[in-house]
Amino acid sequence: MKRDITVIGPLNIDLLITGDGPEKLDTLPTWDGPADMEMTAAGSIGYNASDLAKLGLDVMVCSCVPDDPLGSFIVEALSRDGVDTSEIQVVANSLTGIGVYMLLFGNRKRPLIYRLPNHKPWPQSFTPVKINKLLNSRMLHCGGYLHFKDVWHGVTIVIYKEAQKRGLITALDPQFPLFAMETPWMIQIKDIIQHVDILFCDETEARKMTALENLDDCAQKILSAGPDVVIVKQGANGATVYKQSWKYHQPSIKPEKLVDSIGAGDAFDAGFLFATLQDWPLEKRALFASIAAGYTITGVGGSNSFPTRNLIEKEMEKYR
Repeated sequence: MKRDITVIGPLNIDLLITGDGPEKLDTLPTWDGPADMEMTAAGSIGYNASDLAKLGLDVMVCSCVPDDPLGSFIVEALSRDGVDTSEIQVVANSLTGIGVYMLLFGNRKRPLIYRLPNHKPWPQSFTPVKINKLLNSRMLHCGGYLHFKDVWHGVTIVIYKEAQKRGLITALDPQFPLFAMETPWMIQIKDIIQHVDILFCDETEARKMTALENLDDCAQKILSAGPDVVIVKQGANGATVYKQSWKYHQPSIKPEKLVDSIGAGDAFDAGFLFATLQDWPLEKRALFASIAAGYTITGVGGSNSFPTRNLIEKEMEKYR
């Protein structure tokens, strides 16, 4: 029996420091809290995989983690959420990537500091048996493809090409390079994007990928490279879904409170992919995804406050 989705991408730790910092920065050296600290399994696909599993899907992750305690924590955290971690490769003598979020002074998104992993983001060679295992699925998704040069133009292209040949729905959220790179970024994804059915990006990434300014123009250029559907995530302004000669704008679903927006994009992706597997109309997929993302930002971290399917569908009734 086929699983619902295989997710490929890098994993790391998010270290979240939360609380209310001192109002006057000159008092910071003597400030003694209170502050809370939480560690979560993150990276380009950690939150996404957990969210998909929480929606009741059968999810397998393909990635790499180090052989240190933090790598073990990532695997254990995903397993607790119901994710199949059997294709996470443990790399000896390596270090976990860490993003540190100091959420004390109004910042609700970007890390204060981070350490990149010193291992491959996911395996770069697969036997035919391994490929068959990965593709025994209804859908294939990859997050963070642009982050690391190591994965460009390699075995991931082979897997996507084979996935499309076998009739899997293919999705990609390439995100952004973790180093300075000239635009248009699409030059580095032109060989994978032709095998992608659904492409996610935020508005900054859309502009960087295409070297264009108008989002409609950006979307059309991406569509012309291969995808059937392009979704441009626009934060508080919602998201726009594009097909050739068609677009639909979904306003954001604003919660009563904002704790942090970490993982909101991952939650949107998870909601849209789940809804795609239900074969819902694109407008319904976008609404489901927006409600999922809206709930996520009401709690600390990218997945702790992710809602159930029943809760999302109940909320959807308000917008029909």
